[in-house]
Amino acid sequence: MRAHPALIGLAATAALSGCGATNGATATAVSATPAPAVSVSPSPMRVVTVSVPKATSAAPALRNTGTSWMPILTSLSAYGQWLLANPDPALVGTVATPGCAVANLLSDQIDGLLGSRAYVRTAPATITSVLGPSPVTGSRVVLQVIAARPAEPVASRAKGNTISTFDAYPQSALQVTLDLGIDKHWRFCSVENTADAGATDDPSVPLI
Repeated sequence: MRAHPALIGLAATAALSGCGATNGATATAVSATPAPAVSVSPSPMRVVTVSVPKATSAAPALRNTGTSWMPILTSLSAYGQWLLANPDPALVGTVATPGCAVANLLSDQIDGLLGSRAYVRTAPATITSVLGPSPVTGSRVVLQVIAARPAEPVASRAKGNTISTFDAYPQSALQVTLDLGIDKHWRFCSVENTADAGATDDPSVPLI
């Protein structure tokens, strides 16, 4: 944590005293003329606009209605992967509830890609098991999932060369929370390692 500098107040006092002169003259106090105020116009803030590149392929169709959890998760993950290959922050809400951990993570990733003029050469997540509640009550469900994702190169849009890599995520037991929107479509809220589930300070697992 950076320390805030202490604010030190400086005060100075001056006293003018009259002196009795032998010739009877009196001392006269001289008042200083204040310096004229200088008006400074603030410099306009520089606005940096980051362009959203045109998508290189059509977005995959979403299958995020109903209660067939394996197809729903596979579809949501595939759309999230497409977003990393075709970064567009306006589309994050299609697969993740705004304000939830997955939406925050995906937005940060997309903003970083746009700022670096890059995209991800994605590799689909492998989802081997999904257990969900039956019947479903309410607008939020928690699924028990086993999944993994390979490493994914991050490439420059201009040159196509690899500039970094999204690390692989090993096969793990995950707790996935989905929200049901008013449009009756499920969206990611959080993806947590089962061992860390409930820890509010942990970011979402980068499954997509």
